Amino acid sequence: MILASINHKGGTGKTVIAQNLAVCYAITGSKVCIVDADPSQNSMRWFDARGEKEPRIPVFSNSNHRTIRRTVEDLYSNEGYDTIIIDSPPSLEKIAGEIISLSHLVLIPISPTGGNDIWSTEQIAEEIERISEEKGQRIPASFVINRLQPNLKVHQMFIEALREHSRVYNINILETMLHLRTAYGMANLYGQGVYEQDDPKAAAEMVNLSNEVLQIFEQL
Repeated sequence: MILASINHKGGTGKTVIAQNLAVCYAITGSKVCIVDADPSQNSMRWFDARGEKEPRIPVFSNSNHRTIRRTVEDLYSNEGYDTIIIDSPPSLEKIAGEIISLSHLVLIPISPTGGNDIWSTEQIAEEIERISEEKGQRIPASFVINRLQPNLKVHQMFIEALREHSRVYNINILETMLHLRTAYGMANLYGQGVYEQDDPKAAAEMVNLSNEVLQIFEQL
């Protein structure tokens, strides 16, 4: 499975989601790696902080739109990785198009903070639509709601607005929603996933997300 975590708006949690999914799949025995396509190299730093006792999750850096396809396809076809997760840059540059085109599934993390977060996804949704038309096949894509606080009325209103948006662009919303939890920040700081931290609620929702993504891939 080649999986992209992408949103051209920064601060949506795409990097943390990529890292946590990688941990979940590694723990189940999958040979998994991350391709860090973000020039900020946050996943590379996460890898550097990762301890020796945790399952090994290699991180490969490539933010060049001319070569990223070759890098990913080589890792998938020749190096035998079962799962490759691409941590994408927060911008809609040429490399974003390449990442979308080569992925089996595109995840679009989105935070429920307001209309700007919904409107900012229009460009990435239109890019997915354009590339799908060029390839002659629909590229599966899903919104992942992140940093949810369900007790806030504005967050519930956001979800309803996003549902309408998802219908317009034919991009579904995953059932698993990630809540605002300090465990995600702590895990990122220490090169871990929340499954490796002491927060059963955070671990459970990431396991649910990883299973939901895998089920979508298996149905493709």
